[in-house]
Amino acid sequence: MLCAALVPFPVVGVLHVEAAAIVAGVGCALAAWTTHRAAAAGLSLRRLVATQCAALGVPVVWLTASLVLRPNCAYPAGLGLYLLLVPPSIALGTGLGWLWPARWPSGGTTGVLVLVALGGVIWDLGFHPQLFTYSHVFGGVLGPIYDVELAIRPGLFAAKGATLLWATLLLLAGSWRRGMIGAGPVGLAAGLAALTGLASPALGITQTSARIEATLSDRVDLGAAVLHVHPDMPTGQRRQIADEVLYRLDTITAALDEHPRAPIQVYLYPDPDTKAALLGSRETSVVPVWLRTPQVHMLAEQVPGSLGHELVHVVGREFGMAGLRASPAVGLVEGLAVALEPPLGLPDPADVVRAGLSLPDSLGGIRDPGAIVRRTMSAAGFWTARAGIAYQVNGAFVAWLLERYGSAPLKRAYRSGRFDTAYGVPLDELSRQWGASVRRRPLDAEALAVARWQFGRPSLFELRCPHHVPPAVRASREGWDAWDHGRLDRAEAAFGRAVAADPLLLPALAGRVRVRLARGGGVTQNDLRRAQARVDSLPDPAAWQHLGDVRRLAGGDGRAAYQAAADSLAPVAVLDRYWIQQRIGLPRPVLRNWLGTPDTTVTTVLARHAPRWAARRDAAAFRATASWARLRALCPTDPAERWIWARAAYDAGDGEAAARLLDGLDDAFRAQGRRSFVPVVRDLRQRARWRRTAALPAILALPRSPPHASAPPCLVSRPAPGDGVRAARGRTGG
Repeated sequence: MLCAALVPFPVVGVLHVEAAAIVAGVGCALAAWTTHRAAAAGLSLRRLVATQCAALGVPVVWLTASLVLRPNCAYPAGLGLYLLLVPPSIALGTGLGWLWPARWPSGGTTGVLVLVALGGVIWDLGFHPQLFTYSHVFGGVLGPIYDVELAIRPGLFAAKGATLLWATLLLLAGSWRRGMIGAGPVGLAAGLAALTGLASPALGITQTSARIEATLSDRVDLGAAVLHVHPDMPTGQRRQIADEVLYRLDTITAALDEHPRAPIQVYLYPDPDTKAALLGSRETSVVPVWLRTPQVHMLAEQVPGSLGHELVHVVGREFGMAGLRASPAVGLVEGLAVALEPPLGLPDPADVVRAGLSLPDSLGGIRDPGAIVRRTMSAAGFWTARAGIAYQVNGAFVAWLLERYGSAPLKRAYRSGRFDTAYGVPLDELSRQWGASVRRRPLDAEALAVARWQFGRPSLFELRCPHHVPPAVRASREGWDAWDHGRLDRAEAAFGRAVAADPLLLPALAGRVRVRLARGGGVTQNDLRRAQARVDSLPDPAAWQHLGDVRRLAGGDGRAAYQAAADSLAPVAVLDRYWIQQRIGLPRPVLRNWLGTPDTTVTTVLARHAPRWAARRDAAAFRATASWARLRALCPTDPAERWIWARAAYDAGDGEAAARLLDGLDDAFRAQGRRSFVPVVRDLRQRARWRRTAALPAILALPRSPPHASAPPCLVSRPAPGDGVRAARGRTGG
């Protein structure tokens, strides 16, 4: 009956980890109940165990039959997880039912299992920095819902072994109570079971901050925050992250008039595999606000785009609900973070929501923004909605509340989840007023492109094959990892396997070309045919750019392909468009050198013939001083270049040059119709002022006027603007 009820529903209706967890939890309780009643009726233990083992096949049959209704691309992995998660839980339930005294009600076993399940979740997630919980009762949750690829950690196998050990203890104890065996085996099993509990951190069943810090062993104390980083992280990257943490924290605390009462522990993981092994989350950033210490866990490479969002969650702890330290209204939790996150060159969330009103249902079009706000305030409503819609709608709604009413009532609503007591107006009316204000906004072309991209992305419950990562993608990822470490043989083999599995997988096609160039070879007609086929199949910007590269390397003209790549970019992709256009003018030997060398290496060819590209590689390797030294000898000729120059100057500590380059730049972008990039320019200008006046830790104490400091020659004659004062308008830097 349980499996028949699961089959019609997405995600849980196929044989995979979600269904296995449900079957394990319900099956554990049913095994305890039926075993207790059967034992009271005099059935032998052997007969009971055989019956429960036979019953394990029923869910496999039902959930396999669901393939008729929906695909399960990861069926072998799902079957493996079922066999790993479900049998130990059934064994535990059987052991509890065997031990449970006959004179006690059989329903009491279910109550015991509920307490064990809840206690395990509270212990694992409430007191440890982890996003996984391995349950004796329901098998376990392997990581956050947003991670497509599950983290299969060694601790999962240890936890299931511990569950079988506890099941053995219960069966032995029940047999001893019936006089079937002596007390010796029971005592031995009890001792081993206790040891698994004591050794759970060492076994990977639970995680502690100390064990995470053993890997992220370098500490950078910033006063308001402490960075925990891998020893291999470059000094330049540490400096940029420290700058980002302190600046974002200052802007968020000023907006909310709240300050964390303890230093924030920021754990920065070097790669997804390390993060998955330590935390159970590969890509998703995590802020466990309920823990005693404020902390953030994220990939180091995600800091520029995500840290500001996560720090809002940390500051929100200060006015969250007691115990949870967040809002019971999930829409407020994520909406506040979106409303206060730093500008990334995307349109205002309210403009994106307004654009969503004009989209068809097939692309995620929305009809009533207020209704989405009301629905996504609940946990179930938020997590089952499309992420792009839920985040943007609630971000726009919270930004409207902050602008109209200030932060004080929002913090009261955040703590209680009650809008009527915080605003004197119920949520229905507030959301209706906000929805009406959205409808009055003009339709923005940039926002329309972003809405198509974000709102059209399906949620986990709409995916054709959730949790499935195709073998070609895995092989391609292995190839790029080998490329980054200079292992060309392994990279070539991995890219070859990826292309064999998926002949049009773009990362693998591009990777194979780069490996061949690194070895002194060239492109082939087969490379050209596959690049053209990839464009014919899916003409996205990356495919067009790859086709342009291959055509150039084969001796042809790639200009049309590059132009198609630039034209197919969304309007907000200002910097991507700039670099594609710069690619058009690269001489063929320079393009070959660029593609055939590691991503952080500056060769003599690049340094001499393509200083912009050499500076880009220096910046990617966090060599800020070297990057700015190359750029300052050049004169930027358009707003995108001036932005790149200004950011390089800021990172190198040359505040005067950054100020000159930023002067009037927001007007220049606005004149081009790139309004979404204007807040990014203003943010960097404000950041430069902050850096001149803030009390900074030693890692950020760069000299105010470095020896190399000066603006590009074409800007030297311009007067440097004062704080908050713009020089003459209309200057575009060239």
